[in-house]
This record gives sequence, C-alpha cells and structure tokens, in this order.
Amino acid sequence: MSPLIEDLGFAGIDIKGESGGPFWLGVDGGGTHTRAEVLDSSGRVCGEGHADAANFLRVGLAAALNSIKRAVNEACARAGMTPERITAACVGLAGVQHPKHHHQMLEALKAAFKFPVLSLETDARIALAGATDLQPGVVIIAGTGSISCGINSRGEFVRAGGWGPVMGDEGSGTYIGRRALETVVSAYDHRSPPTGLTEKVCRYFGISSPPELPSVIYNSSPKVNREIAQLSKLVVEAAREADAAALGILTDAALELARAVVAVIERLKMQDERFRVAYVGGVFEAGELILSPLRESIAVLAPHAFLAPPLHPPVIGAVKLAQANYAKKEQLVR
Repeated sequence: MSPLIEDLGFAGIDIKGESGGPFWLGVDGGGTHTRAEVLDSSGRVCGEGHADAANFLRVGLAAALNSIKRAVNEACARAGMTPERITAACVGLAGVQHPKHHHQMLEALKAAFKFPVLSLETDARIALAGATDLQPGVVIIAGTGSISCGINSRGEFVRAGGWGPVMGDEGSGTYIGRRALETVVSAYDHRSPPTGLTEKVCRYFGISSPPELPSVIYNSSPKVNREIAQLSKLVVEAAREADAAALGILTDAALELARAVVAVIERLKMQDERFRVAYVGGVFEAGELILSPLRESIAVLAPHAFLAPPLHPPVIGAVKLAQANYAKKEQLVR
C-alpha cells in the first residue's frame, strides 16, 4: 500500500462522512495498466488497486470498463470500504479525447458506479493536474504513447500530440521501439552501420536473426504493440553503452517531445513566463539521455520555464480534480 502522501491541499472541504469521510477516488487508465487510489480527508492513501490496460481505443469499451472496475474494487477493498462510500471520483483515461468516445465511456461509468460526483478526463489532463498541482504549467507524457498539454493563468487548456501509434506518438516508447526495429533491419540490409541493437532485439524476441522479425512483429496480437514499446528499454541500454544508433534514436525522440511542448507553450502564449514543464512516463527513465536535449530545446522558446519531475503522479491529479469538482458542486448548491 502507498505511504502517506503529504500536503495535497484537501483541507478546504468541510464535510463529515462515516468513518472520517470524505473519501476521494482517482483512476489513471492508460495503454499498459490501470491504477486506482482512495484517499481520505487528510490526504492519506488508504487503498490502492491495479488492473490491465484501459485505453478505450486499444482494448475497447468493455475491456476498459472491466479494468477500471477491478482497480476500483481492489482499492476500495484495501481501504476496508465499498465503492458506495466514495464522495467524489475522477477517472482519467487514454482514448477518450473524441466527444463520442468520452460520452460512451462516461455513460458506462455512471451505470457501473453510483458516485455522488463522477467526472471523466483524458489521461493527459489528470497528468497535468498532478504534475503542476492544478497550477499553470505544461506536462509532457511519454510512455506507450506521447502527448503534451498545458494550462495558463487564464485557464486556457491546449494539447499537442496524442494521435496514436499510426498517426503520431512521436517520442514515445512505441516510437523509440519502432525506430529500433527500423535500425536493426536497416543494419541487416547494410543500409546503415552495424548496431548493438541487433543482438538485443533478437534476444528479446527469442529469434536468431532479423529475417525472423516480420513473423513476430506482424502478428495481430495486441501484445505485440506493448512489446514494441518495451524495446525502448533496450535502446536506453544500448545508448548507455555508447551505441551511436541508439543515441541518435533517443536524441530524435527528445526533439520530437520538445516540438509538442513548444507547440503548447506557443498556443498558450507562455513564452515569457516562469512555469514547470513536468515530464511523466517510462521514456524518462532514460534520464539525461532524453532530458538534456529536451531541456535545451524548450529553453530556446521559453527561457524561464524549468523542466522538472511532476509534483504528484497522474492518479493523484485525478484525485485533485475529483475534489475540485466536488467543491464546485457544493458552491452551486449553496
């Protein structure tokens, strides 16, 4: 179970529920896994749950909803309570950007859960809320996919990227993994220099040489997409061994992520302001191999912006939005 999460700013709502309520629920559902957390009025995590992917577009409505249910039920069970005790909830999901998908998923959630306050946001929106603690700023997310979004002091929200593996996701784990595959087959064809990625990729898939890759990669199983994203870890490993091809892939990924951040900053007209650009997602486990070129590119446009880790994880961003939405409802009632 998670430790105490301090100073989440939950003291502003003065309501009394059974056994020390209110209870806030946040859900973060992406292309790889789903996480749910229940927090009490002091900001303490009292229950946590996990499940499989909940990306609407990749796994479908039914599978996504089932993952959310499993994560929520587990979190509530670990908190020693039923979901009916939740005061307000916010679910952040990948794949619900389109109004049609958002409506379908929200209706399914309302049918599955009877929370007094329930909101549905994109995974990017909850990441931003957690990363900047609901303050003006920008977040760049690079995990299985990639997206950047931000909010300024006027409350204007914009996003860039998030178009999926076929049309976008530049700089993501999928992008890096795809580039690794391209590099391996290119080196096999003698179209580019040899690379240490060849041995690593073949070993990962349990094959002896690149000609065996098509039968693995063009498999219709959804698992293959996740495995391609996991290749990004091999690229980082090779880059730390000074493999030129791997270093080039990571630099290109960082520059692609920077383009998304810059687009958000320009549209929000924040070039001259000081704010946090938070980074979220497994790609950033590469450390300075990604962060250094990303930082340099952002500084050209917004010299006062600072690249930093998120203040809180996305699931806590969902909790914060749940609390904020409850506060708004209370104000309307009054």
